[in-house]
Amino acid sequence: MANAQPRSQRLRVSGIAARIRVGAEALPCQLEELSADGAFLRSERLLEIGTTLVFDLTRPGAKKPLHLCGIVLRAIPGRDGQHPGLDVEFRLVPNEDFQRLVAWLDEMRTRAGQALAHLPGIAAGPGEQPEEPDGERSRLMLQIKGLLLQMDDLRDRLRLRDIEIDDLRSQLATAEQLLGKRR
Repeated sequence: MANAQPRSQRLRVSGIAARIRVGAEALPCQLEELSADGAFLRSERLLEIGTTLVFDLTRPGAKKPLHLCGIVLRAIPGRDGQHPGLDVEFRLVPNEDFQRLVAWLDEMRTRAGQALAHLPGIAAGPGEQPEEPDGERSRLMLQIKGLLLQMDDLRDRLRLRDIEIDDLRSQLATAEQLLGKRR
């Protein structure tokens, strides 16, 4: 079953190059979500739960990569041509790297907020008059913003449901193997 432990909110990310190392093997991966305590990524290979990973994350224009260590909490088999998914929790992150990670996340949140503020009807720019609160455009933009937040929540719930289904399938396969051996 999925772990109901509270976690910091993950941000959808793009433009951050990611590479993971498992022992001496380096694997390219696609970073999809990032938070101060973990990440969700897709790798070419499905890794076992409990596998220790070393991350190198690089942003465009960054002088040096962010170096993090983590452990695989959940592994999701790839479906419909997708690479397997890995839900990773960061562990033993040096303070300097943790501070850089938090700064990256703050900057991404700020950029996302600025992008929303430039959409018509969400906020007025300098020298512009805000629209009437009950204007049709303002209502539509508010609805869109709410739908985007709901979509993020549903995506998280769907990912957790996929994890639960995979866990149940694994338990069923184990039970079938045990029953098959007794016959």
